[in-house]
Amino acid sequence: MRRLEEQGDLTDPLLREALLRVRREVLLPRAYVRRDAGHPEPMELQLLDGADPEDREEWLEVIYGGASVLAQRNGEALEEQARGRVRGGRITSAASVVSMTVRMLHDLELRPGLSYLELGAGPGYSAAVASYVLGAGRVTAVERDAHMAAAAARRLATLGLEVDVVAGDGLDGHRERAPFERIAFAFSVPYLPQRVVGQLAGGGLMLTHLTADSPSWPALISVRKPGGRLEATVRGSLLGHVPVHGYEWVSLHRHKHRIGAEPGRHRAGAVPPPPDAARGLWLALAHLVPGLVRDFSAERLALVAPREDSWAVVGPDGDVEETGSRPVWDEVCAVWERWERAGRPEAYRLELAADGRQYVSSGQGAAALVWELPAPAGAVDEREGERR
Repeated sequence: MRRLEEQGDLTDPLLREALLRVRREVLLPRAYVRRDAGHPEPMELQLLDGADPEDREEWLEVIYGGASVLAQRNGEALEEQARGRVRGGRITSAASVVSMTVRMLHDLELRPGLSYLELGAGPGYSAAVASYVLGAGRVTAVERDAHMAAAAARRLATLGLEVDVVAGDGLDGHRERAPFERIAFAFSVPYLPQRVVGQLAGGGLMLTHLTADSPSWPALISVRKPGGRLEATVRGSLLGHVPVHGYEWVSLHRHKHRIGAEPGRHRAGAVPPPPDAARGLWLALAHLVPGLVRDFSAERLALVAPREDSWAVVGPDGDVEETGSRPVWDEVCAVWERWERAGRPEAYRLELAADGRQYVSSGQGAAALVWELPAPAGAVDEREGERR
């Protein structure tokens, strides 16, 4: 709590009290930790059991450390988890980074009595905090994994919280209890799910992270319905949720060890790298220069295009070292120039067209920055169904 307050993430007294009351050890009685030094394949994990004296100290550090907590592997039944080491497989559920959860709950402007829908509830931590603020029976949580949904329901009940946990697809929302005055996604989406938009009450607020095919530059979509009219904005964010089930990010793991070790083409650069704080630019790059991922551990700006086996490393003086056939840095600079001409936007409009297409835009006329999100087939039918 002190850390959250020092970082400026926690200013709402109601939210602060709720966070103090949620016992994470009930919602996360066991947790996986990686023992593979970050190598992607095969993953090596150790399951810590909080009830075991040998694990308890490290387990407490993990679940209260503030980082993401790995809660489930390969869609397993949680009551069948056994402490010890395992190799391979994939993580299928986790509790999000606490500071991101707190920031999202803060931005939802929660207050007692509001109805709230959470999609992708996982172990139920965010739903628990929201329930303490909103009151009994005001929170509906949807989780696609039936094992995780059942475990979250049991553990939330142990905390004495009345939360309706539903096993189902988060992209469908929960029409039976709609409309909701607040909606939040605990996974990122490549487009705004129309079925869920239709479940937002007039005057309501919905938040979800927007993703491109790269994990490097997330964004936050804020949707409001003042007077029943839809208003949606997009801003770059420091952190974002993992993508919706079935959506894969590009990965730099197979290239990470090659950057700097393989010779490249050197050239003097015209400009130094853009600042990290220019999130409006990085957001545009994520969508207008697809397929790039950044190595944030590198001393210099390192941008990789894994599919084309290409990358660019840019020094603080603008000198560039490029490898592969794709002109990564030239593509980045071209969008950078467009962003400058558009007035360096930090926020963008998200517009839902009548034909179901979704456009992100900022500015007017020839200088405007515009791109289309990959709305799914059948989006028009979804909207018509919600109207009926």
